[in-house]
Formats: sequence, C-alpha cells, structure tokens
Amino acid sequence: MTNTAHPPIKLFQFPRMFGIPNLSPFCCKLETWLRITRVPYQVVDTPNPRKGPKGKLPFIEDAGMRIADSSRIVDHLVKTRGVDPDARLNTSQRAIALLVQRTLEEHYAFVLAYSHLVRDEGLQHTGARFDSVPAIVRPLVARAVLGQIKKLLWHQGILRHSDQEILESGLRDWRAVLTVMCDGPFFFGDEPTGVDAIVFGALAASVLTPIESPIRDFLRSQPAVVAYADRMLGRFFPDLAPVPSREGTAQPNRTAQNAMQIGA
Repeated sequence: MTNTAHPPIKLFQFPRMFGIPNLSPFCCKLETWLRITRVPYQVVDTPNPRKGPKGKLPFIEDAGMRIADSSRIVDHLVKTRGVDPDARLNTSQRAIALLVQRTLEEHYAFVLAYSHLVRDEGLQHTGARFDSVPAIVRPLVARAVLGQIKKLLWHQGILRHSDQEILESGLRDWRAVLTVMCDGPFFFGDEPTGVDAIVFGALAASVLTPIESPIRDFLRSQPAVVAYADRMLGRFFPDLAPVPSREGTAQPNRTAQNAMQIGA
C-alpha cells in the first residue's frame, strides 16, 4: 500500500504553543511519526481532550473511523499505509526502543505534566492554553483543570513525592535514555525510526519551551541533546524552525506555519 492511495487523515490534537509541534509529548510524537513516514494529514486543533474517543488526545479520523492512543494509531497506519520506519531494526534495537518508550511515556510523561501543568514555573506559561475560554469563567475553568491534573497525578503516585524527588526521577529517566542513545544524527544511527518520534516528543516539551526546571537545565547542558532537538525540528518541522531575520535574530517561519499541515 502507498500513501497516495489514501486521502489525508485528520489529526486531532492540542493547539500549538511555544513554536514546537505540540506541548503534549504524545501529540508531538504522533505528528513527528507522520512526518518521518510522510503520511499525509491535516491538523484539527482540539483544545478539549474529552472530544476524543477515549477522552484523550491525540486521535485520528481515517476514512470515517476515529482511532485514539498514539501507539494504536501508529500500529493502524503501519498496517494500512505499508510504512514502517522500524523495519530495519534488529531484535536488540527493538527491545531498547520499547524500554525507552516505557520510560518516557509511562513515567517521564507524568513528570512533564507535573513540571508544566502543576509547578508555578510551568503554570505561568501554560496558562495561555485557556485563552479561548471566556474571561468571566477562565479562572474557574483553570482551577478545575488543575484540580483534575493533581488528582490524576496523585492516583498515579508521582504527586505523593516532593518536588525535588519528582524532578530527580525525571533526571534519572533522561540519563538512562541518553546512555543507550547512539552518537549518530538519530537515535539508532543515520536514519530516523519510531523511537525518534517518541524521544523528540518528550524532548521538545522539555528543552524547546520557556518553562524552567532542573530537567531543562540538565538537558540544555548537553550539546548533543540540544543538537538532536534542533535537528529533529529543522528536518521534520521546517515550518516551525526559527529562520534568521534581517536583524539577525531567530524568528518563526510564519509563511510555512500558516500552510496546511501535511506530512513533509
């Protein structure tokens, strides 16, 4: 099967913030995977995750069928589009990729939710996601959402720890991931695979936003990590990558940013 035999899928995800593909590591992961594989798609900004089939984002609509969960979506597209960036990986690499995925999606994602949506350093920036809510009820909605996030993180367990303990656990996640990451331009060498979409999804939200944290400081202190993030953004999201202005400062690529979001 080829991509040309199918119309573009609809990708429902949170609106962009901070000039990165998405603040949600799962939304960013999926859109990055779509661009790696060149599967055509159209973005549908969806501020309310409750509109999704499972009450979460992202989800897609493909030929009238709605599918939720980024990993299930990837599995669906591998089967229906005949594209698989992981086809060349050996058994050991596939095992490493799964361990990295579990680390970043089943643990670090909750650390990221805490640092961006609960800590004051994050709330002062991410509060802008409520701008579309009428001003008269905006504080009430923001408090309700914060309460839901705290409840989720408490039941998950991470919010039962201190701020220092939570952030240190996130640092351990990244130290482990970076230990098994190769020195090539991508995670497993010269060509991108699915794990690159996963890593970039978590990394973009961690280092390419103005949200300060010890995790961001650590990652930005690693030249190879910063180069990797910039490489992924520049190659797969040139419409978002900064371009030099006449004054010599980096500015977003507004022309491309306003174009229809189709897999590059």
